[in-house]
Amino acid sequence: MIRYESHFVKSSDIRTQEFMLKQDKNPSSPSYGGMLDDVINVKPTVYAMATAIAVYFHPQSMFYQSQQLLQALELAADFVGRFQRENGSFDYPVCNFYSAPDTSFCFKRLIAAYRLMVKYDGEQKTTAKLQSKYLEIMHHALNGICEGGFHTPNHRWGIAAALLQGANLFKDETEFSNRLRARAQQYLSEGIDGDEYGDYAERSTGNYNAVVNNAMMALYQETGDETYLGYVIRNLQMMLTYFDEDDTIFNQNSTRQDRGRLDRPDKYFYQYLYVCSIKDYPEFDAAAHRIIQNNIARGELAPECLHIIMRHDNMRNHHFGEPGFPREYRKYYPNAGVMRVKRPSFTYTTLRGRSQFLFFKSGSIELSLRIGVAYCDTRSFLARSFTQTENGCVMQDTAQGWYYEPFEQPPETNDWWAMDHTKRTKVITSKLDVGVAVKETEDGLTINIDTEGLDRLPLRLEVMTPAGAVLNHPSFQQTANAGQAIILRDGCLQIENGTDILEIGPGFGEHTFKGHYSGEEKNEVGTTICCTAYTPVHREFFIRKVR
Repeated sequence: MIRYESHFVKSSDIRTQEFMLKQDKNPSSPSYGGMLDDVINVKPTVYAMATAIAVYFHPQSMFYQSQQLLQALELAADFVGRFQRENGSFDYPVCNFYSAPDTSFCFKRLIAAYRLMVKYDGEQKTTAKLQSKYLEIMHHALNGICEGGFHTPNHRWGIAAALLQGANLFKDETEFSNRLRARAQQYLSEGIDGDEYGDYAERSTGNYNAVVNNAMMALYQETGDETYLGYVIRNLQMMLTYFDEDDTIFNQNSTRQDRGRLDRPDKYFYQYLYVCSIKDYPEFDAAAHRIIQNNIARGELAPECLHIIMRHDNMRNHHFGEPGFPREYRKYYPNAGVMRVKRPSFTYTTLRGRSQFLFFKSGSIELSLRIGVAYCDTRSFLARSFTQTENGCVMQDTAQGWYYEPFEQPPETNDWWAMDHTKRTKVITSKLDVGVAVKETEDGLTINIDTEGLDRLPLRLEVMTPAGAVLNHPSFQQTANAGQAIILRDGCLQIENGTDILEIGPGFGEHTFKGHYSGEEKNEVGTTICCTAYTPVHREFFIRKVR
């Protein structure tokens, strides 16, 4: 870590410069706050202050012991205090007011910055006034955190961690401290939602896994209970199988807003570093080293964690080994319904219960597959049954064609929307079984699609390709455009992006049906290559890396 510290300081200096540029000498102005669509949000200020305090105490920083920065921090603290609610909570003005969860997220940065001041100020006490302001804000905030509630699973652990941090910080106030501990225990008694594979309830690899890890680390630090650290270790082990070679995170199984978003592993850097600096986990050391090397290679600011690194000497003085993520793996997570496989030249993912059931990635090209099935209330093949095989997997789904029958007894109302339709019997007219077998080859995958049951149904295999790629076929060549759809009636199609080329096929085209008018998913971000057939379908399709 020592050799990279200057990168963190320079990045933090840049962030602090932005903080300073936003300052307004008028103490009544909220210009320190994050202005979100012209509403006041103190969270960006609180976060920026933690970074600013870190560089204030770092000798390599251009802001080292800067009086101008210290004055700005004191004014910013005044702003934060002014916009606390009467119960001590803060608003997240996008949607949450009197928000205990958002107050707990602010609290974690407030106490981190406060502890830096306690550690580094020494006998000079230059930040004594600022420390006093912090203590007042934090004490008030803990009331709002203690009294409030939560919305989502991860909120519970952010709140519990803040309450225990506050209980230890104000341990001399026995009654107050005990009240915080008792409230934290109410949350913790629900049991942590981490499974034996390292996943949390929200399956949010791109965001909230890291948020929960942060809370678990805090709970471990405040209690000394290694059970909490165990959740972090299992999740970080799992995440090693969710990082792709292009330094993005596979997040298509997330239940939150990060699903499908471009996220990088940077937010996990300090977590890998923390664990490998206190425990013997060489693979975590390699991951942390790889993350920061790639961050620098991209020319981006360092992950925003200097305030954490400076507090923990073992992190600051850590010496990295060789960087890298695992070269190959095959891992099935049955609770999440995710199978992740990494081979030397490609990575693929299969998902249970998702309309896009397969993702294939090689170099700069990622494809995803969906099977369109417009059949009664079914619109897509969803793998209800999933079996892992030695070199792939088998997924199966069954759908039925049904119709309501009249009520056996007249309903209490003629209002369709007020009727209890679960009490109706159904006429089952047909059934369709769909099976998909995925098998690995040396350079890609073969996908076998087989259906039994209902005949004459127009089925569609859809391959989503990235916009901007070049599509090469013996009969045509064109650039993939967002929202476009092409039927591949025969032969093979090559997809080219930069120096990378994938080939798919063979195509088949028995109909031009584009899907049901209601509820069909549309690919608006790339071109969809469609292969169409009437059931029964028995087709083999391949994806392979050409270059």
